[in-house]
Amino acid sequence: MPETSSEPTAVRPARPGVCVVSSSYPSPTAPTRGAFVEDIALGLAADGPVAVVAPLIYPADPAHEDRKGIPVTRFAFGSKGRLLKEYGGTPPWLMVRYMAAGLIATLRAARPTGCIFAHWVVPAGVIGAAAAVLSGRPLVLYAHGSDICVYAERSAGYRALTRWVLGRSRHVFAASRDIEDRLTGRFGVPPERVSVVPCGVDTAIFHPAPDDADASADAASGGPVRLLFVGDMVPPKGVAELVTAVLRLRARGAAVTLELVGDGPLRAELAQRVAEAGEAESIHFLGTVARPAVADRIRAAHCLVLPSHNEGTPVSVMEALTCGVPVVASRVGGIPDLVEDGADGLLVPPGDPDALAAALSRLADEPGLLARLERGAAATGGRFSLDRRRREVVRILADVLS
Repeated sequence: MPETSSEPTAVRPARPGVCVVSSSYPSPTAPTRGAFVEDIALGLAADGPVAVVAPLIYPADPAHEDRKGIPVTRFAFGSKGRLLKEYGGTPPWLMVRYMAAGLIATLRAARPTGCIFAHWVVPAGVIGAAAAVLSGRPLVLYAHGSDICVYAERSAGYRALTRWVLGRSRHVFAASRDIEDRLTGRFGVPPERVSVVPCGVDTAIFHPAPDDADASADAASGGPVRLLFVGDMVPPKGVAELVTAVLRLRARGAAVTLELVGDGPLRAELAQRVAEAGEAESIHFLGTVARPAVADRIRAAHCLVLPSHNEGTPVSVMEALTCGVPVVASRVGGIPDLVEDGADGLLVPPGDPDALAAALSRLADEPGLLARLERGAAATGGRFSLDRRRREVVRILADVLS
């Protein structure tokens, strides 16, 4: 008869439920917006219950949805289909409605959970901090970039609000070392309360082309260099400078084409500029597409271009490198953490269409450059793996909550 032990079996304590509050989250109308937040939420859901609260941007989206097994609540605040960042200076009355509606929704969703996890310190973190104070739950934050680099710098009031939110947090995830430096330096967050964890890439969707073909071969033999932009068509993404740079190259006879994936307030204006220049056949606006289609467009491109004015750690750059596609991007935020200038991409100053055009021209004119950058991008491997990032977040969150 086998021996039995009277020692109690060690049981891992159940992780308390997490209420995720995010400024951006996928919906039926915009299935790719904030997809990296959903990726993290799904990773948390594998380890315990999760509920999500996010703003209702598009009228056609449901206020309540069971999305991939996670209950999602979307609060209405009168946006009329526009994102906060599309307003430039957000009207105070709209921000008040946003905060009030978000707080009510968060307090309801957080009732069966034990922790509030806010993505973006401002504005979602303000909602999360207020809900944490009122409910007595711990607050964890994820600083993605625009919250710390843009919103927190707009005024003394925003900086004070940011400090208040950070002061209420038990821990802060930073999407890049640049954000970590800002958190610990400018805002005084103790270093032990900050973890640098960039968002990850779903390698089941984003991976190199299966035939492992040399994508630079057709460009080297005289074909055009295929450029790709993926992102919101808003001024901070530098999309206007990109179109200007490509139009200048086309006017000089350079063999380059451009596809733009995404939507936003600049799309109509830029499309009109392209049409008036007679370049509608070489510069294509594809609008918003599903993530597998984004991966297909990346693999079909020679280079991803992201000339942003500010960034955290852009997921589109990690997706391109994971697909083995080099990147031309601005030297801002966490981008230098991802792209090694001259090895797997080229870095340019922000807001400078001349410098951008010069870098893009090198891809077409400098023998062997594109092939060398492609080899560098292919060596990226799985360092941006979503599974790895999920495990980091889950582990750190479990430590923080214990």
